[in-house]
Amino acid sequence: MMRAIKIKLFIVLWCLLIPILTANSNDKKAVGKAETAETTAKAESVIKVTPPPFKKFVVVNTEETGLYKKADTNSPTLVRWFESDCESDFCENIYQWSDQPGKPGFELSTDIIACEGRVFPVLGEEGKFYKVSILNEWCDIESAYIPKNCVGDIECSPIKADMLESEDNYFKCRVVKDGKYKDIVLIDEYDDLNGETLRVGVLNEGTVAIPLTYHFDSILDREQKEGLIVDETEGFFFLRYSKNLAMPIEEGYESCQLDLKKLSNEQIAKIVDMVTSKKPEYVSCMYHFPAMGLETFYYLSK
Repeated sequence: MMRAIKIKLFIVLWCLLIPILTANSNDKKAVGKAETAETTAKAESVIKVTPPPFKKFVVVNTEETGLYKKADTNSPTLVRWFESDCESDFCENIYQWSDQPGKPGFELSTDIIACEGRVFPVLGEEGKFYKVSILNEWCDIESAYIPKNCVGDIECSPIKADMLESEDNYFKCRVVKDGKYKDIVLIDEYDDLNGETLRVGVLNEGTVAIPLTYHFDSILDREQKEGLIVDETEGFFFLRYSKNLAMPIEEGYESCQLDLKKLSNEQIAKIVDMVTSKKPEYVSCMYHFPAMGLETFYYLSK
């Protein structure tokens, strides 16, 4: 009799415990999902840019063609004016239509010709013309028209992290693989004329978006004790790094550049947090074309 009572009591207590245990298990799963969602949200929100507007691309397949103001080969063409009395390597250039008057102190250079092999993003079409994007770092005119019979379609394919980090590129690159800054792209370029520049972007859906405001003028400071110092002066970002973060530009060369592989998570955070404090106006976007390689286009971050 007592044994039967004990068994019944055990069954009652077990039935009471099951909902509690199940609730605790569900709570843990909910917390785990919330933490995962929070981590994902952080990774997605570090760099916010408007998605690129480009869905179709064309490549020039004739020797050359002009870029027109309207969908008409009799309309004004894109031309370049250059600073006439400039003696430095950084002369100012002005891009405008051929029916506009020049600026004092500038001379007309030539029509801007789209040569064979040049790729354009398509913004629309009108009759026998495509409306294509021509915006870039030097030209603030957003679009021009190009005859359809001078171009052909070209396909792009998704960019992968290993493609960016390839030693065959003209730039050095690191793609962050995990954590809060997952898919952040660091690109370091060096040339004798402009020195060293570090750009920061994001790899998203097979393209790399790099806000034009997200870049540093970089320099090696051999006397610097702290590994990495970043700051902003008059709206421009500057980065100084110590010799323990440097690498030769090429084997046998004395000149050095930043070794992105040596950057710690804290140093990456310092770089990214600095640039994302400024809202971008223009964005460059990198695409991969199997027939051409990597190409960069520009658009407004609206």
